[in-house]
Amino acid sequence: MVAVKLRVLNGAEDELYDAARWYEKLQSGAGEELVAEYRNAVLRIQAAPETLARVETTRSRRNLRRCLLHRFPYYIPFELRENEIVILAVAHAKRRPNYWIRRR
Repeated sequence: MVAVKLRVLNGAEDELYDAARWYEKLQSGAGEELVAEYRNAVLRIQAAPETLARVETTRSRRNLRRCLLHRFPYYIPFELRENEIVILAVAHAKRRPNYWIRRR
């Protein structure tokens, strides 16, 4: 098995921690739960990225996929490259669809 590098864009990390702070204000511990859920999703991505749903776009030939978080309304869009997985965002499922698509 070939080792695949994982890269997380700064914007994605910012989105994760912004959301975690918001959830923490709502309920103590909820922000930490979101971060833990994100980490579990990243492990799923690393374990079998090809099995996760493709993000269909009309203009892009990139191999874009997404991983849904189980307990929070977020998903992780990522680009699967030959030797690298690039996490593009931590996106809310109901807001600003595909805003992250131009990130590389």
